[in-house]
Amino acid sequence: MKSSVISLVLDKRTEDAPDVQEVLTRNGCLIRVRLGVHDVKGCSDNGLIILVVEGDETEIQSFIDDLKQFPRVRVNHMDL
Repeated sequence: MKSSVISLVLDKRTEDAPDVQEVLTRNGCLIRVRLGVHDVKGCSDNGLIILVVEGDETEIQSFIDDLKQFPRVRVNHMDL
């Protein structure tokens, strides 16, 4: 089992969130922790999602690759 932290920065949260949510739901069994943050003052269109995931290396890499398909979503990850 491998553990990783994945951060997603959504530059157009209101446009990309539904499609990103589909990827998160499809990979829900890998996600141990999920934290979503956006500035509620003025309901900012930028968002940050932090995930702690656990699974085999192939599953996690496939998940990351799926998340990287969105041009306005920046994906970073760190293995623990």
